[in-house]
Amino acid sequence: MAKPYRIISFSSDRFDQWRISESGGCISFKGSTPVFEFKTKGQYEKYLKLNDRRGLQQ
Repeated sequence: MAKPYRIISFSSDRFDQWRISESGGCISFKGSTPVFEFKTKGQYEKYLKLNDRRGLQQ
């Protein structure tokens, strides 16, 4: 299994979960703690860019 590009803290916010889905990242577990995981730099950058749409999506 390849090492992920980036792992960040899980967010229960619906918008953040929409962003992880749209970016191609996934929710995984580090031990028993959920985290957001990105396999590529592109996925992570798209996740960050989608934050520009906060407030427009909900």
